[in-house]
Amino acid sequence: MFISVLICSRNRADSLCQTLESLFCTSNLELPDWEVLVVESSTDHTGEVCLEFQRRFPRHFRFLTENRLGKSNALNTAIAAAQGDILAFTDDDVLCAPDYIQGVRTVFNSYSVDAAQGRVLLDFEGGWPEWLDRNFLALMADLRDYGDEALALDATLCGGTLCGTNMIVRAEVFQKTGGFAPELGPAGVGMWEDTEISLRMRQAGCRMIYAPQVLVRHQWPLGRLSKSFIRTRFFQQGRAEAYYAPLPVSLFRFGLYVIKRTIFQEAAAIWHRFAGRPALALRCQCEARTHAGFLRQHWLFRRGLPRRLSGDLPSTRKVELQSWK
Repeated sequence: MFISVLICSRNRADSLCQTLESLFCTSNLELPDWEVLVVESSTDHTGEVCLEFQRRFPRHFRFLTENRLGKSNALNTAIAAAQGDILAFTDDDVLCAPDYIQGVRTVFNSYSVDAAQGRVLLDFEGGWPEWLDRNFLALMADLRDYGDEALALDATLCGGTLCGTNMIVRAEVFQKTGGFAPELGPAGVGMWEDTEISLRMRQAGCRMIYAPQVLVRHQWPLGRLSKSFIRTRFFQQGRAEAYYAPLPVSLFRFGLYVIKRTIFQEAAAIWHRFAGRPALALRCQCEARTHAGFLRQHWLFRRGLPRRLSGDLPSTRKVELQSWK
């Protein structure tokens, strides 16, 4: 079993450095048959960070530059270039547990599955915000914590879909499903690239589990996580959902519904804030943002934006040539 850890990074050089340091710890370096592959598209000193890790760990580290914008494009480049038969996806703002590589190996040796959702815990500088509830809003900050035992990943666990902050997939799965859709995720509608490909995996009959043995801690520095960030994420979710759900009524009538619903939810949010329920207040606002995002995307479809999702993987040869640029 060869494991490829895939990380896409854009202008987070210092954060990426911390993530890589957590991966290249003594316990991981003692293990054979693994690599870290970073695909970056940055204007900061990310390239210098990657060159330094390539110098320090030539047997375990590679990096490529992806000139096309969008996380989905970078993910597809990473999949095509990866050497592993097991692909572990994580982000450039996490700290991986010291037994991360062994955890991946244990899961895929112990369970006959096609994909696994690893455990994601959240570390907030300054403590957990009072307006962020753990059962709903924190999912938008990528919390995935369902206990200490492996479980079947069904609809009761975040809709049975994978979170790209810590998901592990057999490489052969992408031969069935294709790659990530560039229309979704950063530089697309903003998110859902991992959710969408999870749905395709389910349609292809893939078996998925929650595997707490594979742990990362998502780092949130002071000031990065805000109520506006969460509201924006729900707006982006509404845009993504429009690719799957038609408008229930005409665009004009749904627009009127969104206006009325937004007024009602904002009034409810004010009530909850005065009653000392900040998480409920934010949830009301987020519901309104989801409807607004859904309306916005359908408006774009009416103006000619294609509704079809793509997700073709680049050829390995193309990626090899690209790495020499």
